[in-house]
Amino acid sequence: MSSPSRIRKRFFVVTALMLAAVILIAILVLFSAARLSSSANLIRFSVRESVASQPVLGSGISLSAAESGNLLEDASFEPVVYRQALTIFSGDDTTLTVSSEEAGQGQFNDGFFNQADARVMTRTSNGLVLKKAAQVAHFGINRVGVFQPVVLPGDMPANVAFLDFARQGEVTFGVGRQGLIVRNLAGQAIEVVESGITADLSGICANDKLLAACSAAGDLLLSDQGRLWRTMPVRERKALRSIAISDRSVVVAVGDAGSMVTGTTEGIATIRPLTKNDLTDIVYGHGVFVAVGRQGVILTSRNGLIWRIAEQDHVDDWQAVAYRDGRFLVAGDRGTVLYSDDGLRFQPLRNLPDTHCVDVVLLSRQQYILLDDQGHFMVSNDSGSSWQKSGITTGMSSRVIDLAGKDKIISADNSGQLGLAQLVAEIQLDSALKDSQYEAGDIIYLEKATLPAPHDSVAASSPWRLFGRGSMIRTDIEAAPKGGKGCLRLQADQAGGPVILSQQIEAGQLASLRHNEVLQVSLWLRQSSIENRQVKIWLSGPFEPIGTTLTNVGTGWKKYTYALVVPGRPGGYAGQDIRLNLAIDTGELWVDRVFLGHLDESEDLLANQLQRYVDVIQPQVVRLDFLGIGSREMPSENWVWPMHNDSPAIEAGIWQNQRGTSLHAALDLCLASHASPWLVIDSFASEGELLNLIEYLAAPISEPYGRLRQDHGMFSPWTQQFPRIYLEICDRYTIFDQDQARSGYVNMVIRAITQSPYYRQIKSQLVFIDGMTYQDGIMLSKADFHASDLQGELQADRLSSSYLSLQHYLDLIPRNPDKLTSDFLELARSTTLIDHAMQPLRLADLTDFLLFDLGHQTGLVNVEKPAEPESQQEMIWQSAATIVSHAARGQPLEINQLTADLEQGEALIAQDPFAGVRVYGFSDGQHTSLVLVNLSDETTTCQMITDLLLNNARITKYDENGQLLSSQKLRRSTGKITILPGGVVLLSKDEPPEQP
Repeated sequence: MSSPSRIRKRFFVVTALMLAAVILIAILVLFSAARLSSSANLIRFSVRESVASQPVLGSGISLSAAESGNLLEDASFEPVVYRQALTIFSGDDTTLTVSSEEAGQGQFNDGFFNQADARVMTRTSNGLVLKKAAQVAHFGINRVGVFQPVVLPGDMPANVAFLDFARQGEVTFGVGRQGLIVRNLAGQAIEVVESGITADLSGICANDKLLAACSAAGDLLLSDQGRLWRTMPVRERKALRSIAISDRSVVVAVGDAGSMVTGTTEGIATIRPLTKNDLTDIVYGHGVFVAVGRQGVILTSRNGLIWRIAEQDHVDDWQAVAYRDGRFLVAGDRGTVLYSDDGLRFQPLRNLPDTHCVDVVLLSRQQYILLDDQGHFMVSNDSGSSWQKSGITTGMSSRVIDLAGKDKIISADNSGQLGLAQLVAEIQLDSALKDSQYEAGDIIYLEKATLPAPHDSVAASSPWRLFGRGSMIRTDIEAAPKGGKGCLRLQADQAGGPVILSQQIEAGQLASLRHNEVLQVSLWLRQSSIENRQVKIWLSGPFEPIGTTLTNVGTGWKKYTYALVVPGRPGGYAGQDIRLNLAIDTGELWVDRVFLGHLDESEDLLANQLQRYVDVIQPQVVRLDFLGIGSREMPSENWVWPMHNDSPAIEAGIWQNQRGTSLHAALDLCLASHASPWLVIDSFASEGELLNLIEYLAAPISEPYGRLRQDHGMFSPWTQQFPRIYLEICDRYTIFDQDQARSGYVNMVIRAITQSPYYRQIKSQLVFIDGMTYQDGIMLSKADFHASDLQGELQADRLSSSYLSLQHYLDLIPRNPDKLTSDFLELARSTTLIDHAMQPLRLADLTDFLLFDLGHQTGLVNVEKPAEPESQQEMIWQSAATIVSHAARGQPLEINQLTADLEQGEALIAQDPFAGVRVYGFSDGQHTSLVLVNLSDETTTCQMITDLLLNNARITKYDENGQLLSSQKLRRSTGKITILPGGVVLLSKDEPPEQP
């Protein structure tokens, strides 16, 4: 029998064990609940290698504008270059015609492109081929082109001549002999309208509400729309020659022996003649009727009832009067031409001897066309100061002309023929084609460099200003060494006193100036007749002038440098007027290649800030869109010059400074950041320029362009510095209007480059990219890839932004019949994503947009650098470009989302394109990267389930503003990763290369 003490001990032991079991069970339950709760908020992804996908070409940045270290603009005083590419309408062996509007109607006067370089390209089955290279002997604008016969209805009487035309809205009317009225002469459905009379209809006019016509028998007809005409009763019927109508539908007709009738739809009255001379024409404009006639008669009236004789001192048999844009023009039988801006006082223009004018048309206040009695045309584009005879054979002996819509002239002869002609520019080259002629569809390229006159509007918009007594003149006769093609001559007045050349520094350039910042100034100078051989140079602003006096300036070009210490100022210098100034007291000073910049900036390279931007991103590719190779705004081969020799561009008459067009500086940027250059070749590039470009890139220094490369500081060929060079061919100016022409230009560029003697040794490095937009969706060129812009807009629902924005881009990707779709990847040459008004851009939005299609139909994506981003925006763009450039290497990984099911276990499903969290991955065997983007508004935890060895991978976290939060190692491949709302996580691991 056991003792009581042993029983009590056993009881306590059992009780303790039971309590311990209960506590353990409770802990296990709580742990399981916590784990289940954690698993419910955990998003798990399966990551594995893919054997079916193609490797991507990588990622890069696109630079549409370059940043220069020079605080000054227009530093080299280069000529302004004008370039045109025009489709030829017709021609012979020396003269051709193009559209007057395309050639710059209203912008370029007659003779503007005289002595310009010209080359004519013709289209063949092998693409564009050079037909002729020459210079322009004569350039004429607003010439009447070849008349194309108007096909008239079958019910129109034969051989009935038209005598006058008028236009109501978009409809052109014509009247003629035997009571002829025809409607819609310049349109598709021409109608012969019944007039109700058989007399010759000599005149017709129109306003927005009413048409009126008159006859040689004294009839006057009215119509609302030109289909139904009614004859108005006229008491005294005399032969009428012309008719006009006012804005208030007051009609006045004039004719033989000074006869005049006037009235409205209510009735017609005869006016007592002021002259017995025949009145030949009448027009209404500016609130005034003007009638002209023989022996110098010009009559004016404001209401059509009370008339007066206009003031003028010339006598001629006036044949025609016209009005447009506030100006009246009168032409006479003996070549006298008058103008008036009020319809009351008339002044003479330049006389046309031996010219018998019969009709006149005004295109604008400055542009006139006269027709003589031989059917020849005289043209003035300078308000009648000069006249040029058109050399175009129009195919008609015109008797009467009028405007028939924009840039169209309608004409009739005495035999009943009717024609429509386009207004064209006439271009005569200085040498003829042999055994050929210019044909419709050929393309002529024009290029002319010109110096703006010192006092014209273009020169006035230059950033340089002149103070004091003297002058500044741009010249292209000489330039400093490596100074482009132009310089500036500063000349002091003989009366004495300093003359100052000055430029205000843009306010935004000064925001970063620090206390006692040191700026460097360098410039090339030479002088003539400066008595003390001294040139003063200084900075002026809200401080005492800072500068120096350069002594013993020579008569030959020499570079001068000086350091300027800018004192500190509370609040900085943003918005302050700070200027760089140069001054002389006597003689002449030539100036070129002026540089003002921070002490650490290089005159020969792009801005340090841009280099740092690219260095942080480490892109595989840098698209150098700013170089302007083949651009309309850049001279041919402008890329070959060192920095700060950029030619200004003129847009709408305003000076536009261009920066950073040096190929050497651009390639140095790529070399320093270990990126492959992507060059953009636009549609103005010639075959010669392309051959010189390849010579500059690949030739030894014994060749001309190899020596130029050496002069810039690069001795070995650039092709030895880069494993790959991308060449994009595009047409930003829509010169080519058909797909065949677009692919023809791409093939011409490829053909020209392959003809280079250096092509064979570098062909494996060159990647040809077709950058054209094809309307039919088929790419016919021989390029390796096609590229287009990837543009998106952030949606109110962030989760759908990438999917919806990409649809338009994917629809524009052309097919290539010669290549399999799986092997032919599109390249996104420039990617932009626009903010939504209610949803500010976040890093996750942009990163997801860049990666959404990469590795599927897109093989490379370039991030467009914003031109002037806000500080927060700039950080987002830079961080997104950095992440994608680091990740996009090798083949895309196969990534699926893992879902948990109580009955079936775990299952793999494809990533939802509208999911809040998305994962993208790439691997090339040595480098593996995963990018996790959180598009949702909640913090999310993810876990990667993979056979890839991701332990010790570098995990870098960014917030929604692109700010780097942390960078650390991932301990386990299956470790959990937390992503903030709108944030991105980059996980990357580099494997050491295998040892041989």
